[in-house]
This record gives sequence, structure tokens and C-alpha cells, in this order.
Amino acid sequence: MAITLQESRPARFGTLCSLYFSQGVPWAFIAVAFVAYLVGHDTYDISDDEVAKLTLMGTLPWMFGKLILGPMIDRYQSSTMGRRRPWILLSQFGMIVTMAAFLFIDNPETDFAAIGMFFLIHNIFAALQDVSSDALAVDVLKEEEVALANGLMFVSKGFGFMFAALILGSVLLDSGFQAALTVQIPLLFVLMFIPFFIREREGDSLFLGGTREDSQEDASMNFRELKDALSGVLKESSTRWALLLAAIVWIGGGMGGGMGIIDMQFPFVFIDDLGWSEESYLALKGFTIFMMTMAGFLVGGFLGKKFGSHKVMMYAVGIGTIMTVAWSGLRGNWSDDSFMQMSWMIWTFVWGIVGANLIALLMILTTSELGGTQFSLYMTAINIGAITGTMISPKLLELLNDNFPNLFIVGALFQALVFLVLMKMGPSLESTQSPTASVIIESE
Repeated sequence: MAITLQESRPARFGTLCSLYFSQGVPWAFIAVAFVAYLVGHDTYDISDDEVAKLTLMGTLPWMFGKLILGPMIDRYQSSTMGRRRPWILLSQFGMIVTMAAFLFIDNPETDFAAIGMFFLIHNIFAALQDVSSDALAVDVLKEEEVALANGLMFVSKGFGFMFAALILGSVLLDSGFQAALTVQIPLLFVLMFIPFFIREREGDSLFLGGTREDSQEDASMNFRELKDALSGVLKESSTRWALLLAAIVWIGGGMGGGMGIIDMQFPFVFIDDLGWSEESYLALKGFTIFMMTMAGFLVGGFLGKKFGSHKVMMYAVGIGTIMTVAWSGLRGNWSDDSFMQMSWMIWTFVWGIVGANLIALLMILTTSELGGTQFSLYMTAINIGAITGTMISPKLLELLNDNFPNLFIVGALFQALVFLVLMKMGPSLESTQSPTASVIIESE
């Protein structure tokens, strides 16, 4: 009998974790390893504005593409191969093809336009995989599994980050951009076999166009039905607060991924301002900080399962904001390498707890029928906030006379705003009549 996600908990967790790992590798390769390579290399003169523009190219599909991709995967589904599985396989194949095509471009390291275009096209397929994977998680995860599963999924994405920063970063420094791509392509190809052989439900066919072993019909809705269903969901106050939370949560920074007012500046803080080598920075970012992120997401997942994601987020955001202010206030110690490492490690751990419960909270508030559309709205809002923080960071730093500690204070103000939204969000969750919201409150 074939392994199915519906019946097997290890298959659910394992498949979703593998998908998130494959998302983390290419993103961190560009946003972390390649940026650090350019910042620290004497041959290239890259500014924080150029880093922000490069990041924008990769983020555009996540900001706006998801608004198209979410309804598309909800509307067009396969009743024989699985609701989400065909889209996942298509997206992974597209990611591999874009990398293979880029191998034919000479000297990509010196052509920021080419790098930006590669990042844009590749992330169209990466965003499609993300939308499909999140919709799959909404479909197959049980309510009591959501917080822990999200912790494990984002830890897996962190493993992808670490692999890109350490392994691919090393290949990049030694052999160049295209050599690093040749390592990624077979890895992503192998990962594509996991969703290929594991079916969503009993009776699903292995290939598109096959026949089901039962008479289950296609449950997809047309675009008008999707619009009406989404309109009904958006009338709920808990949904509107969730959208506002998603839009502001990443502006200040702290959520990892090299984006936001604070996170975007870390390579410049450590390499340019404090004089670290790019190798030392990549070692810290790619291993130590990753381990703290992993620990934060794991602990956050367990805490969210026990106490409720909303309550855990309240405490973690409050502590994280205070830590950001304290880090800035202790600016006299920034020249101490040990102090900076420890500060970043603990700070990352706390915001990892926030990240795990943020996604869990948004996923619980998403209905299965709108798994692609509704959750894409939340993720689009998060990405818009993230890129907003990234794009305004260089301008704010310039206004602050290139004072990084003062920039941290500005980031802390946005983090405090997240805390206020969470406070306002609580009563709306308690008053809502939706079953999804009641799960959160009962656990609290």
C-alpha cells in the first residue's frame, strides 16, 4: 500500500520539512552567501542600496505573485494526482530548470542585472512551491500538529540556509557562482523525488492524468466561488487583525532571512563597520545563528502547542523588543566580538520563537478550502512588510548619519508596534465564533 500524507504523520512532517529545506537553499545562497561574498570581495563595490534592490528582485514574486498563485492552485486542482502535489512538482522542476539555464551565462558575478533576473525568475517557482506547500500543510495537518509542525518546517528551512551559507558559500568563495549552482541542481533534483513518490490521499495516482481508485470528486471551486468565500472570511475581525499583524511583523527585523530594517544591515555591521572577514561572518551567520534560529523555532513550536501561539507571541515579542533596545543601549560594547556574537545569538533565539508561532497562528486561521488563497494573503502581507523594512533601511541609516545602534532603536519601535497589534488582536480571537480561532483560545 502506498504511503499517504493523510494516514502517516511521519510522511506529513517529513514531506513538509523536505519542501521547506529546498526553499531555504537558493534563497540563502543569494541573500546571505552571495551578498557577503560581494560585500567582502575587493573586486566588487556593492552598496546597501544595491543589496536592497537585489533582495527586492527576489522578493517580488513573494510580494505580489502569491496573490495570483494562491487562487490559481485553489482553482485548478487534480482530482486524481492530489490537490497540491502537481503544483509542488511543477515548482520544483522550474527551480531546477532556472538554475540549469543560468549556467550558460558568462561571468554572472559582475552583472547585477543578470543576477537580479535570475533571482526573480527562480523565486517565481520558489513562491509557487511555498504557496503549494503551505496549502498542503493546511490540508493535511491536524490542528494539534500545526505549531510543532511549523517549528520543524522552519527549522528545516534553516538547515537549507545553513547548507547554502556554509557549503555553497565555501564553493562560491573557492570556485565561483556557477560552480555553486552545479552543487544545488542535483540536490534539488533528489528532493523532488520525495513529493513525487508520497501521495496525498489513498487512491491518488502517481502521474497526472491517471485514475483514482475511489469515486472521490474534485473539490475545487471556480474563481467566483473563491471570491465569495474569501469575502466571507475577510469580514471576520480575527482575519483583519491577522492581516495587519502579518504586514508589520517583519518591518523592524528580527525574523531572520536577512530582511527588515535591522537584519538587512548585519553584513555591513559585521564586515564593513566591525571589520570581520566574510568567512568569519558566514561562519557565524551560517552555523551559530542558524542553530539559535533552529532552537528558537523548536522551543516556539512546543510552547505554542502547550500555551497557544497568540500568548507565546505576546511574551516573545515583548522580550525581543526590550532586547533590541538593550543591544542598542550597550553600543559601547559593540567592538567586543564575544558580546556581539552572544547578543545576536540570544536575540535570534527569541525571535525564532516569534516566527514559529506567527506562522502557526496564521495557518490555524486559514480555512482548508482557501488554503492557497487566504494563506497567500497573509504571506504576501509578511513579504511586503519585510521588503518595506529592507528598502527603507538604507535611507533611515543615512538620516541617522550611518549610526547602526540608532537604527536598532528605529527597528525596536516597529517591533513594539507588533506587540500592540497582538494586544488588540486577543479580544477579536476570543469573540469570534469560528472553530479555528476557538482552538487558539482553548489552548491559551
